[in-house]
Amino acid sequence: MNRARPSALLGAAPIWVAVVALYLVAALVSPAFLSAAQVRNILQVTAFLGVVSLGQTIALLVGGIDLSVGGVVTLVNILSTALMDGRAGSAPQAIAICLAVGLAIGAGNGVLIAWLRVTPLIATLSSNAILFGAALLYTGGAPHGHAAPGFQVLGQGALWGVPASTLCWIAIALGGLFLLGRTVFGRYLYAVGANPVAAHLMGVPVRGVLIAAYALSALMASLGGLLLTAYIGNPSLGIGNQFLLTSVAAAVVGGTALTGGIGGIIGTLGGALFITEASSFTTIAHLSTGAQYVVQGVIIAGSVVVYRAVTSGAARIA
Repeated sequence: MNRARPSALLGAAPIWVAVVALYLVAALVSPAFLSAAQVRNILQVTAFLGVVSLGQTIALLVGGIDLSVGGVVTLVNILSTALMDGRAGSAPQAIAICLAVGLAIGAGNGVLIAWLRVTPLIATLSSNAILFGAALLYTGGAPHGHAAPGFQVLGQGALWGVPASTLCWIAIALGGLFLLGRTVFGRYLYAVGANPVAAHLMGVPVRGVLIAAYALSALMASLGGLLLTAYIGNPSLGIGNQFLLTSVAAAVVGGTALTGGIGGIIGTLGGALFITEASSFTTIAHLSTGAQYVVQGVIIAGSVVVYRAVTSGAARIA
């Protein structure tokens, strides 16, 4: 149980090497990648995926997966803009309601998985469909509303040249680092993911940990949805679909195991940045849409293969 956290830290090194390497390659192909404006844009856009991926990491650590994050982001976007409707001072109440809704959704997923023993893939994918359907019913297919002007500073503003959304992402990541590395609950997450039966025999409240893990995952998706809403300012049906698989990819590329018990926040930060870099690179290189998907897929798959080779080689040496 105690070996998981150091290995997560060591396992984060390859993805950060990959982030630097991809950036250098992209800069050689397109010097525009070196501009300060492009760097700020990458950091700003990465924040949305980055926050959602932090929650996905927690779900993966307990040996599960959360495919409802796309539906949560979409619902939060629709709900927050409708509640704010462009009114000054309406943001605090809208934020509180959206976060409460996210927690409730995540806890519901956790109950399905921990108590009713529904497979995480099925439970969360079903939730995703329900949430998207709820967004359609709520809007009648025509979403309305607008983010409050003051709230949009979180998505569009900057402090000392650093995008506000990036600062929010870093702050949330620091909280995640403390949670996983410095708390009993963090140790419980790794223990449940590594071996839930052994964890139960050691006195770990496995069901409670599972419910809390999925609640945190949905909470992170809600925060990511709020940041994205602050950035675009308007409601958009299906806006969360882009995070359904990329959040999983960011965590896995960053070294979090799909089988649970291995991984961490630092690797996921690099994974989110790597995926955003890959997307930005294919766009700035003026590739067709089909070619962009192919190249991005090859880069992600190749990085996972290289990561597995590096970590397995390190394990043999150790």
